[in-house]
Amino acid sequence: MSGWNTLFYDKENIEIAPAPEVVKFVELLRKEFPEQEKKVWDLGCGAGRHSLALGKMGCEVFISDHSEKAIELTKDQLEKNKISYTAALISMENYPWKEREFLQGVFSWAVLQHNTVDKITESVNCIQDALVKNGYFLGTIKSTKADLFGLGEEIEKNTFILNEGKEDGILHHYFDEEGIKTLFPDDKWEIVILAEQVMNYVSKVEKFWEINPFRYTTWCILAKKR
Repeated sequence: MSGWNTLFYDKENIEIAPAPEVVKFVELLRKEFPEQEKKVWDLGCGAGRHSLALGKMGCEVFISDHSEKAIELTKDQLEKNKISYTAALISMENYPWKEREFLQGVFSWAVLQHNTVDKITESVNCIQDALVKNGYFLGTIKSTKADLFGLGEEIEKNTFILNEGKEDGILHHYFDEEGIKTLFPDDKWEIVILAEQVMNYVSKVEKFWEINPFRYTTWCILAKKR
């Protein structure tokens, strides 16, 4: 059974290039908050590919992860590039910062899905607490249309513990459209863009995900705090 700390010790599991969406996100924050220093939280920083990109684009970087190895790897990346940061070793559903309502942005890529739905909801509440009014969240969350949906042991509706592959033993929760909109309620959030990127794999071998170089089906969310 794998855990995140174990996964991050294997270089084969570490992605290097940041998702291109992080660049667009910083451009949006520059436009929306032109007179303010851009403070951005990389929630679930992993090995630091997005934290590094945020820092290189001039953001004040805040990092959190519940994997000690992930924090170590991200710190190493940032320090090598002389980027200052604030770090927290903590699980996603717990608020990590002393201040509240002080960040312009929160970025979380393929992270929030790795929990039960109640803890994911708590995580989104933490994001909301950290953002200033009109601050933005950009992230991805697994869709119920994803190829791995239904694999493993179901411990609650749409939440599974995978029982094979590199993420054996890790929680995955899958959202439908109603679930996403419940997660980001209208009284707290304005959903600016909600896109479901659906990958239709016309042909694939057994256990294709172990070698897959392509994107997976996922929800992409850009939301503004009310």
